[in-house]
Amino acid sequence: MLFRCIVISLAITKIANAKVSFNNDIRPLLSNHCYRCHGPDENERKAGLRLDTFDGATKDHDGIKALVPNNIDESEIIYRITSTDPDEVMPPPNAGDKLSDQEINIIKKWISEGGKYEKHWSYQKPQRPAVPNSNFKASIKNPIDNFIHNKLEENDLKPSPQASKETLIRRASLDLTGLPPTDDESKQYLQDKNEHAYEKMIDRLLAKKSYGEHWARMWLDLARYADSAGYADDPPRTIWAYRDYVIRSFNNNKPFDQFTLEQIAGDLLENPTQDQLTATAFHRNTQTNNEGGTNDEEYRNVAIVDRVNTTMATWMGTTMACAQCHTHKYDPISHEDYFKTFAIFNQTQDADRRDESPIIKVMSQGQRAELKDLEEKIKLLENQLIAKNDINLKALDKWENGLKEDSKKWKPLKGLILKADSGATFNKLDDGSYLVSGKEASTDTYHISASSALEKITAIRIETLTHESLSHWKGPGRKGNFVLNEIILSSAQTSPTKKGRYVRIDLPGNGKMIHLAEVEVFSGNQNVALNGIASQSSDYSNAKASRAIDGNTNGDYNKGSVTHTATGKNDPFWEVDLKSMQNISSIIIWNRTDGTVSSRLDGYKLSILDEDRKAIWGKTFSKAPALNEVVSLSGEEQARFSKATSSFDQEKFGVSLAIDGNDGGHSGWAVGPNAGMNHHAVFELEHPFKHKDLKFTLKQTYADHAIGRLRILVTDEPLPQRAIPIKIAKILETPKENRSDQQISSLLEHLAEVNPLANKLSSQLAKEKDKINSIKPSTTVPIMKQLGNDKLRKTHIQIRGNYLSKGKEVTPGIPAIFDQPVQVQSPDRLTLAKWLVNDQNPLTSRVMANRLWEKIFGVGIVATSEEFGSQGDLPSHPKLLDWLSIEFMENGWDIKSLLKLIVTSSTYRQDSLINAERRAKDPFNRWYSRGPRFRLSAEMIRDQALSVSGLLSSKMYGPPVRPPQPSLGVKAAFGGGIDWKTSEGEDRYRRGIYTNWRRSNPYPSMTTFDAPNREVCVVRRDRTNTPLQALVTLNDPVYVEAAVSLARKMYTVAKSENNVVSGLQEGFKLCLSRTAKDNELGKISKLFNQSLEHYQKNPELADLMTGNLMDKKNDSFDNNRLAALTVVGNVLLNLDEFLMKR
Repeated sequence: MLFRCIVISLAITKIANAKVSFNNDIRPLLSNHCYRCHGPDENERKAGLRLDTFDGATKDHDGIKALVPNNIDESEIIYRITSTDPDEVMPPPNAGDKLSDQEINIIKKWISEGGKYEKHWSYQKPQRPAVPNSNFKASIKNPIDNFIHNKLEENDLKPSPQASKETLIRRASLDLTGLPPTDDESKQYLQDKNEHAYEKMIDRLLAKKSYGEHWARMWLDLARYADSAGYADDPPRTIWAYRDYVIRSFNNNKPFDQFTLEQIAGDLLENPTQDQLTATAFHRNTQTNNEGGTNDEEYRNVAIVDRVNTTMATWMGTTMACAQCHTHKYDPISHEDYFKTFAIFNQTQDADRRDESPIIKVMSQGQRAELKDLEEKIKLLENQLIAKNDINLKALDKWENGLKEDSKKWKPLKGLILKADSGATFNKLDDGSYLVSGKEASTDTYHISASSALEKITAIRIETLTHESLSHWKGPGRKGNFVLNEIILSSAQTSPTKKGRYVRIDLPGNGKMIHLAEVEVFSGNQNVALNGIASQSSDYSNAKASRAIDGNTNGDYNKGSVTHTATGKNDPFWEVDLKSMQNISSIIIWNRTDGTVSSRLDGYKLSILDEDRKAIWGKTFSKAPALNEVVSLSGEEQARFSKATSSFDQEKFGVSLAIDGNDGGHSGWAVGPNAGMNHHAVFELEHPFKHKDLKFTLKQTYADHAIGRLRILVTDEPLPQRAIPIKIAKILETPKENRSDQQISSLLEHLAEVNPLANKLSSQLAKEKDKINSIKPSTTVPIMKQLGNDKLRKTHIQIRGNYLSKGKEVTPGIPAIFDQPVQVQSPDRLTLAKWLVNDQNPLTSRVMANRLWEKIFGVGIVATSEEFGSQGDLPSHPKLLDWLSIEFMENGWDIKSLLKLIVTSSTYRQDSLINAERRAKDPFNRWYSRGPRFRLSAEMIRDQALSVSGLLSSKMYGPPVRPPQPSLGVKAAFGGGIDWKTSEGEDRYRRGIYTNWRRSNPYPSMTTFDAPNREVCVVRRDRTNTPLQALVTLNDPVYVEAAVSLARKMYTVAKSENNVVSGLQEGFKLCLSRTAKDNELGKISKLFNQSLEHYQKNPELADLMTGNLMDKKNDSFDNNRLAALTVVGNVLLNLDEFLMKR
């Protein structure tokens, strides 16, 4: 605000010689003094008078007009602002400060010049201004300097001389990577005499991986990224894959427009990649409230509000939040505009659920690289298998000839008995097939009993055949097409029961978790588990083991009847104690069904134990059931299918859906539009089925789509046994000599899939595919996912922002004040994202250019970077801001290019020293008469200390880490304790961006340096100076360890050169990237000698100083000297110059 007053005062002094600008001179006065009662908000507007528009100001009110252009005497506004009558004067005495005489004169001059209004500067599309001339040509490096020099001249200032090379490399390294330069980097730059040495140094810094880690921190503040879900209980949230996406995006210099599209609407892009889906977690960083008694819909609405506010603040620098409860009081954004934007975000599947659904599994960079490698190998092997060489062509010939014998390997069943729930009849035809006729029902299930002459069965073949009697289509369904929703094969004979007391489920492996909807243990027809006692290896939240024996099989975790072991544990288990030995005839495992997490149970082992906990039966299941797994221990045994293939799959009705455990109407095999043709499907078994008396169940739950004619065959031949697609069958009908190259290629491709050659090549292929299957995702991440068109929500204006108090219905849209080049009938998030980065958008490029400038210079060209509207500060250099924003867009939204432009300017390279003239004329460096100098951010201070001491780990990406912090023994009211177990090894010393960020208790040493809790979007961090900050850098374990490690470095140099001063110089240089002056070196030498004398007299204090941090393996260290050097190191890490960018 002080700067704003300076700007206004300067404007006032120049007003006599310059035409009054509405945007620069009048709007700030009206906004601060008048708009609250006479602005855009129709509900708060007094006397029907509106002063934020020309039409409103010139409107006739019974012969009185607030503004009469070119006529001061007839303009009511002049009478009101100059009146001394407390009932007439505006603003009223209790509503704000009276306008000064100078401000009144400005308004008079404006009226006399015509009283013209202008659209707010930030709502006008930026135009590239001409680059001004400069009288300081010798110091110009690029056009930025011309604009800066122009302002300096206007304010009777000169640019400062260029800073030293030592200063520049430290400044640039901190700005671009968040870390000080290494000794080698400093030497390389200082010794480079090339005229472009500085630019080369900048390029090297921009290419470092640490660049992305540093600049991602800025974006994570905007994204309100945290590793917890927020609110009272603040449970952990697994979302670090998004943080890694942001780091990689900055390092890869992803264009900002693409970066925007992916985060706002990555899921709506065509065939989105894993990265593009992960990017949408930008808006899954909203808080979720799972405390008992809370309303999911209420907090879903809160999340949508946050998404609207965050989007407009991040990309548009607009305080859209002010329009949530009423029309904006200062900017032309209406209450309806707000909820039109709300409607765009109101169509996603997330709904404040505890399980964070929808989520996706995410492969790490390493895993993706490995997958890409394997896929390339597989492609190479497959290409070899389908190459038209002699070996493959002979194999194809052999396979084709073998098809003539195909009928011999498929054996018919004997003694078939067929029944239908509908009461339909089955008539056996001469070829052994059965024709269905008679009664019909909307849905039907066929039950078929039969016997096989084979000792084992490896696959079954179901043929669906045409017949003249089957409607006008002639089959193979009773009415043309059919849908086989589920096929079940089981044994007809019984086997003895198992007798046991405990039923146990184990899931071997690291980082596993078990979630069960229900475990039913039957003794005959009685579920004896209901009377048992359940336990599990650990509990997640209140999802206790007993939930799996409560009689409720609902697999939706949000319904409160699904168990859950704690996350990140090894070898979890669940078991039920039946209290006594029981005859167990069957067990049914009901899996969790919400989200996409059912596969977490893959590889589970089911066991029965006796009273002595000795295993009497066990079985491992490689795949978890989608719904449930029926395990028969007496009576019939059920076969497990591993793969299904068919002659033809209808779109979205593939044959694999007939063996997925889901018999719902839309989950099954169908053959439309190829009805009227014979079809077949082959179902391979996971293990040979060693039963001769068989039962087949064919479920058909899609209305009026029952099979009309069928035949079932079985085989005991080795796998694979696959169906022959129609396309392949047609090619086989073509004589060999007439086949095209494309047809031969199609046959070879089919051969490679269904009948791999028994040679080294196919063996390699199988191994590589096995490797791919063995790679499991490293994490999960919640994402945005659009609702289907049939489930879209209606959006209403929420009166006073209350989601229960609904006004009129609104359609999705963008605030009317902004030009809308992206015109569609019903805009969605992708429409919004494209509009945000459209070159007609007046704000996005300005906001981002200003943000980058702010991070470099400490304050933006628009100082209020969170507010570009009427209540925000005017830009100090409006033409420069527009020039930068156009440059940014026209260079392909290239962030690195814009940063390089800024840091290679002579403006950036200036010395930061201040003299009396600059202090008087440019106290806050708003005219950039000197280089930037301000305190580093919380993460930079910590990272710098670890870096110069040699402790900092270069490890990138992965789960959040937990560096040392004080243990207080405090617990949140509704959540867990706030203490944590410190990470071990190099994870203890990783960069601050990887620190676990818990909203209710962010890392204390960083919050002391103004790091936010990230409950909401943070556009600009505060910078404070408090005594607590000194206590952190003097006493926090991280800084003490850094001081000891720095002392070791100084000790090593001092010992090698037999000169303690050399060691002290080394420490000084590491910390400040320059050589200490004689007087500086003298002071730290004196400190060392005093400390050494003190510790020699009190060696026990030296032990306390280095303590457990002493390198026990290095017995050559003198503990007293090391402790004295530690004191020096601690002082160096607390120097003002170390904590500041200079």
